[in-house]
Amino acid sequence: MSPGLSVELPHRDGCDEFGQVVSASHETSVEAWQQAYGEMLGFRGDPFATLRDANGNDERFVMGPVFSAAYQLLGGLSPSAPEVMIEVDRCVRRAPDVTEREQMHVAAATLLHAGEFLAAGEAWDAVARAFPTDFTAIRFAHDVCLHIGDDTTRLRTERRAIEVWPAGSRAAGLIAGLAAFSHEEAGRYDEAERLGRVALDVDPDDLWARHALAHVYESTKRHDELFALLLPTSDRWSLQTSLNNHVWWHVALSTLNVGEADAAIAMVDDHLLSSTAFGLADTTSMLWRAELAGVGVAGRWQTQADGWASKHLQWHTCGFLDMHAAMAFARVPEHPRADEFFAGFDATPLGDESTFNAITFRHTVRALAFGLRAFGSGDRQKAAGILTAVLPTLHRIGGSVIQRDIITRTIAA
Repeated sequence: MSPGLSVELPHRDGCDEFGQVVSASHETSVEAWQQAYGEMLGFRGDPFATLRDANGNDERFVMGPVFSAAYQLLGGLSPSAPEVMIEVDRCVRRAPDVTEREQMHVAAATLLHAGEFLAAGEAWDAVARAFPTDFTAIRFAHDVCLHIGDDTTRLRTERRAIEVWPAGSRAAGLIAGLAAFSHEEAGRYDEAERLGRVALDVDPDDLWARHALAHVYESTKRHDELFALLLPTSDRWSLQTSLNNHVWWHVALSTLNVGEADAAIAMVDDHLLSSTAFGLADTTSMLWRAELAGVGVAGRWQTQADGWASKHLQWHTCGFLDMHAAMAFARVPEHPRADEFFAGFDATPLGDESTFNAITFRHTVRALAFGLRAFGSGDRQKAAGILTAVLPTLHRIGGSVIQRDIITRTIAA
């Protein structure tokens, strides 16, 4: 369908489950949006595949391209990747024919694409402020802020949202789950635990809320409570395939932290099986932590380095992923692609050098990677100096406080 025909088609606008209008020329596009967003919230299925036809064929449907562009970028794809460029082009081209709210979503997505992650999170917060029942905007703000360690914006967004929906409603439960994670990241553990329990009372399968509680228990060294939270329900959340690898990471991490190293490594082998970049990060992190604790990991590093080599299209796009790739290549410095990975920090263009993402890579991620490389080579004094200097801006690489604590542990070693 050509862009010129879009205004001549009858509108088939619908509403999402939170009451927001979804512009579309076909009812099937709204149905695809509902299904894909449900898959995302439930950590099941493939929302990108669910949206593919609607994104490509409906010239009035913009929320699907916004979703696909945003989560491809947050997943580590380069802004110049063809699949990202296609979705961003659809967003911009379709924006004039959609609602004001959707136009604001497009503006936020284009900021993300430009590397202005902080501004994008604030832009989605502005959508949620203008349209208080737009859960999609709240979730976008939350996920962008997770990628840059921005507690302020997501706490502001979620505190405001808590007042909107009636207690016990699905939306109220989802907001409580988001807020539980945000409060935990800010060190407000009692409130985080309360909110996580509120969310699970609404929906016991809210895995983001359960995950937030796991963070609370790990951060407060209540490992028995983490095991009680996760292990009896593993037959259910293990089916939530978009997040289950990371939840097993939490179980393995607490197992390591209570001194059961052999059992923790067995969990790595049995459960940390995801081959995605973020799945590799989980396994890489566990192996690095195990070695810091004095536990041998045999020949597992070669597999990790091979995995990161296969993700070369996601190198130098996400600071969190680069940190873990650097660990693997630091442990296998003779890998055929190790030198290429480290050289890429000076060779990879990051667009406008003043963007949030470019500044993060130039001043934080590059130093982080070379500090880890020095540690791997045995020059621990040099590594400690480089990594200590990075600590004030370490949050900008994203991930959680617990995940970034691996750098503090490395410095201590």
